[in-house]
Amino acid sequence: MDRRITNKQMEDLKIDGSIKMIREGLKHTQKVYKGVYEFTNLVKKDVVMSKEICNIKEILKDYLSSTSYINLVHLDDSLPDIEVNQSLFCTAVDNLIRNGLKYNDSDPKLVKVYYEDGFICVEDNGRGITQEEFKYLSEPYTRREGQVEQGMGLGLNICNSILEEHKFTILVEKLKNGSRIKINTKC
Repeated sequence: MDRRITNKQMEDLKIDGSIKMIREGLKHTQKVYKGVYEFTNLVKKDVVMSKEICNIKEILKDYLSSTSYINLVHLDDSLPDIEVNQSLFCTAVDNLIRNGLKYNDSDPKLVKVYYEDGFICVEDNGRGITQEEFKYLSEPYTRREGQVEQGMGLGLNICNSILEEHKFTILVEKLKNGSRIKINTKC
């Protein structure tokens, strides 16, 4: 449609907003696909994950730019430049962000991503989770008993696998309101 319809025609037909949503959706889908592709490559024999020095704030901002929840996420200026696989790292952190929003009954919901003492921290104001619960829920297809939110129980498992492939470790602290998930980037 971009090639066949002019901007004026889109405005006249009042479809410019819809076209923008489709463009942004496709952009985000391509980012997710790249992450899945990179992840599936890791299971091949003798594959070495490609990494490059990235500004964490910038890559997360770009990754989240087409999501509906970007306004609920604060990316702090303290986020450093670190050697990561951009697609995989963003996929892992996005999973932590989405969990911080999904399992959250606060109004307003909020997730902060910042850097502190060698850790990239993902902190939410949701229900909170302990290190032991995180470890248990990181097992494949594991969910809390009686949980009403939908899901397959794979998100934390994939997130952990990605961060372990980066040689990063995760520490989890349950806060009064929410959790602080600390990704140790100095391993």
